[in-house]
Amino acid sequence: MRPIIPEKIKKGATIGFLAVSGDIKDYAKLEQAKVEFEKRGFNVVISQTALTRKRYLCADDITRANALNEFFKNPEIDAIIACRGGYGAIRILDKIDYETIKQNPKFFGGYSDITALQLMIYKKTGLVTYNSPMAYSDFGCETTQYTTKSFFDALTNGINELSIDCPHVFFNGASAGVLWGGNLSTIQSLCGLDFLQDEKFIFVAEDINEPVYKIDKMFTQLLNIPAFKNNLSAVVLGDFSGIDNERYFNEYFTELAQELKIPFTGGLKFGHEKDKQTFSIGVNAIVDTNLGKIFIK
Repeated sequence: MRPIIPEKIKKGATIGFLAVSGDIKDYAKLEQAKVEFEKRGFNVVISQTALTRKRYLCADDITRANALNEFFKNPEIDAIIACRGGYGAIRILDKIDYETIKQNPKFFGGYSDITALQLMIYKKTGLVTYNSPMAYSDFGCETTQYTTKSFFDALTNGINELSIDCPHVFFNGASAGVLWGGNLSTIQSLCGLDFLQDEKFIFVAEDINEPVYKIDKMFTQLLNIPAFKNNLSAVVLGDFSGIDNERYFNEYFTELAQELKIPFTGGLKFGHEKDKQTFSIGVNAIVDTNLGKIFIK
């Protein structure tokens, strides 16, 4: 598939804060994020779904899907940043207007539960999306200079390469493929849908508060799918916050890397920690574990 890369964003552009998964418990955090963006010369609109709630969701499924569709359709919105993750994205995948998204490509950033939207949007449209900090969860709190700089550089200038800042190499080498992945448990929740790559890919994965046996289980489930295992060209791990046993974690991935015999490293700063490196999902890339770099083609 030929990827669709959204246009870079200039100052004066309008950014849409989109609540599409979990409910917003403290709207003041979105107002704080809005001020942060406005200080940098951007206009901000916030979806009405940030003001509503249905149990643990920000709105019912149709309303949330409509909010996503409308933000892509609206010509006055230049980029879309998810407010937060949580849960709910997989409930609206069959209600998304993928053709509208394809005809109106925009920067779409988020992580965690938003992974489900990003991977399905890429599968259905070819639109490159961005694993990035979010309005409510990150910019509405205290973001680090590292996170802020990485995000706004990606938003306005694009991305040419990524640094694996804290490399833990399980298997050395270099390999090419589509940079693809995100939150591991969210990706597992897509099993049963047509979401996998039809070409070689570099799998990036992160998660939070999952015991090692569940991480093992999720990787095993994915690797049991021929379309996943046969196209897997490399693995790059992000943050796995709150694991229960670091020794088991390292032992498991050491064994898996030896079994797969493909470039395999940890240390990419993305996930649920404060420091987050913004990067694109769906671009052609090369990972080189010796250099600790991912080069975007």
